[in-house]
Amino acid sequence: MKKFGYYFFKYWISAGLFFYYRKIDIVGLENVPEDKPVLFLSNHQNALMDVLLIATHCKRKPWFLTRSDVFKNPIFRPLFRFLQMLPIYRMRDGKDTLAKNQAIFEACADILAENGAILLFPEANHNLRRRVRPLSKGFTRLIDAALDNNGKLDIHLVPVGQNYQSAPSMGDSTAVWYGSPIRVQEHSSQDRVNTLKEAVFQQLKQLTTHIAAEEEYGLWDERLEMACTDFTNPQKVNALLAKAPSFKLPSNKRTTHFLKPASRFLFYMLNLPLVFLWRVLVKPKVPEPEFMSTFRFGFAMLAYPIFYMLALLILTGVYEWKTACLFVLGHAVLNLFLVKVIGITSSVRRK
Repeated sequence: MKKFGYYFFKYWISAGLFFYYRKIDIVGLENVPEDKPVLFLSNHQNALMDVLLIATHCKRKPWFLTRSDVFKNPIFRPLFRFLQMLPIYRMRDGKDTLAKNQAIFEACADILAENGAILLFPEANHNLRRRVRPLSKGFTRLIDAALDNNGKLDIHLVPVGQNYQSAPSMGDSTAVWYGSPIRVQEHSSQDRVNTLKEAVFQQLKQLTTHIAAEEEYGLWDERLEMACTDFTNPQKVNALLAKAPSFKLPSNKRTTHFLKPASRFLFYMLNLPLVFLWRVLVKPKVPEPEFMSTFRFGFAMLAYPIFYMLALLILTGVYEWKTACLFVLGHAVLNLFLVKVIGITSSVRRK
């Protein structure tokens, strides 16, 4: 029953992501070992959306190491456990909480010993900037805990690059790039921490856009935006960055085709009650820009089923049930057309 519930939730979220994103590309999925213990190590830009995209578009059933503060709400704690989420404690959670990580590492060691898969974010925080931040050594501690129990365990590290055209926006395009697996057993135990961190870091820089010069980040981000760059293809973006300083800012500013703002206006009109609720009740409570997409997606997943059920009840009081169903279905199809075909995304600058 639990397995059925997990997959029901997975495919429900998959359907929501299909409606939410204009395009989702999955690259390199063949790199993921099917019968080995795996650590997915991903860059982290877009809060919970990073987790959901991997969970729903991966042939493994990974556990997720998640910041411990999301477990503080006792109402949602059972749900997080059901979704195979485990808390990880950081210094900001209080120095006395760090000792709890030992039990989490031991639980992860047991998962890996059974050829399971775990996803974590070695940058240890999230940020909308298009660059790979320095990696923490937390994932190497997890590896050490697993190898202490079984020194011959064949753990594979799979770097994952998350790429968004405009992460905080609805109707965005995204791509998840899986890198080549890194066998832990091929790295000497004497300097395993540094060599593994470096190997993962180098792959992540190729699997997502990496604007290395932090002091010039705004300049290069602007240049890439003005060049109408497809950020879902990190290889092409990084090739452009490698041409610096010959890569010049375009002389003409990017123009937006009239269909995009027109489609955005039509989308708002078609969904006016939900847009109003989002902007008045939910959006002001978003704590950080990195959570914008997570909150919007969560709101949509809860609000749209209720919206369509109420619409169906009201319309069946006026029309035959078949006609009412056609109205509701037509509304959903038009929304999907506006998101997928025309596009409603507005670019958001990373600061």
